[in-house]
Amino acid sequence: MKNLKIVAITNCPAGIAHTYMVAEAFEKKARELGHEIHVETQGASGVENRLTDQQIAEADYVILAVGKGLSDSDKARFAGKKVIDMKVSDALKEVKTIFDHLEERAVVYDSVDNSNNNSNTNNTKIKLGSQKAARGSIMSHLMAGISAALPFVIGGGVLVALANVLMRLGMPYTSFEDGGASFAWIMEQIGYLGFTFMIPVMGGYIAYSIADKPGLAPAFIITYFANNKDMLGTESGCGFLGAIFFGLTIGYFVKWIKSYNYPQTVKSLMNLVIIPFVTIFIFGAFTFYLVGPFLAGLMGGMLEFLNSVPPQYKYPLAFLIGAMLAFDMGGPINKIAWFFCFSLVAEKIFTWYAIVGVVASVPPVAAGIAALLRPKMFSEEEHDMALSAIIVGGTVATEPAIPFAMADPIPMISANTIAGGITGVLTIMLGIERMAPGLGVFDPLLGLMTPGWAFYLAFAFGVALNVILILVFKQMMMKHRAKKAALAK
Repeated sequence: MKNLKIVAITNCPAGIAHTYMVAEAFEKKARELGHEIHVETQGASGVENRLTDQQIAEADYVILAVGKGLSDSDKARFAGKKVIDMKVSDALKEVKTIFDHLEERAVVYDSVDNSNNNSNTNNTKIKLGSQKAARGSIMSHLMAGISAALPFVIGGGVLVALANVLMRLGMPYTSFEDGGASFAWIMEQIGYLGFTFMIPVMGGYIAYSIADKPGLAPAFIITYFANNKDMLGTESGCGFLGAIFFGLTIGYFVKWIKSYNYPQTVKSLMNLVIIPFVTIFIFGAFTFYLVGPFLAGLMGGMLEFLNSVPPQYKYPLAFLIGAMLAFDMGGPINKIAWFFCFSLVAEKIFTWYAIVGVVASVPPVAAGIAALLRPKMFSEEEHDMALSAIIVGGTVATEPAIPFAMADPIPMISANTIAGGITGVLTIMLGIERMAPGLGVFDPLLGLMTPGWAFYLAFAFGVALNVILILVFKQMMMKHRAKKAALAK
């Protein structure tokens, strides 16, 4: 195989784990094969190592390993290039073989008309192989909204936690009505602004993911309106249900409006005047008179149930959420559970998000510890990854457990799922709360996870249980394989 020039883009909904893990894996494998590669990452830190026009022009192939799609302007950069378009989660699994099948999987991006910000469905693509062009799923749009909302709730959550710490240290907590605003009160109020804007930002960027920039402002405004109970005249706002509903409906509505070919005199007014006005007018009336009260009532009922749910329902739900979080380690099932728990943070219900804070770090830490304790049960490559899995998994994400699960799926996934479910129940039993995403095991030190002792107890229990189950299940699987091999002889 000749040495190739390759460029790539990686992104994922959260922009924390897969984005950088896949980029690092691409770079390592390409170097091993003697290829020249440049990888642009679009993560939580923004765009890093942005591809230059020269790098793209000289590239033999373009790899797009994406989990939240690409903007129209990004797609336009690769017009006429041979492109391999794949899910970022699949890229991590296929990194060892993808460079051997570039030509068969390539799709040529033909000229892209970006004059009216058309979506990717209007991009003409000529297929070279049997691969179908990847399209954004509803879940990818939802996760794009959450990715945009994360900085709001993280920054706000840390400020609220700081205010609580200052109060515990004896600093005054007074508002203007009490004679003067104290520093702790000001920090708390600023922090809660993050929670206030979390929902409209989520709705706005769900629409942005679908319809690009023209969808952002209308969805932001309508979602803010739908979540304001005083403006809506209801007992509760629409919450994350409103963000999902209006983000999706406004996004697809704007995308539909954009799909028509308008006279040149109208095109210049579409994005700045016509689309925002028409969308806000229609959905504003639609929200106030019809959908808003219904969604607000639904949200209020759900919040009342979650705040008063009896143990016979609470513990099975906690087990289900914990098991889903641990089952596919950052995959779609994990994301559904994560989305549900995270969305409740905006309603100041922090108990369920604590399950995410405890369970998410258990599989990678447990896999790393198990590999160090019983190296003969794991490959040399897994043993080398053990320390990294413990450190990264304990502070950032569940994804470092994926290579271990790929190597031996049945025992690893079974152990993770059972341990995750039981740990989820223990988290609820101990009354742990998590105010915002943070740094895993350091969350209690930042004031984001309370009470701290309960978090460390639940986390230690979950890791210990997961390690034991991994070793037991892997031992059982090894005996089964040995017996099967003996019978084959």
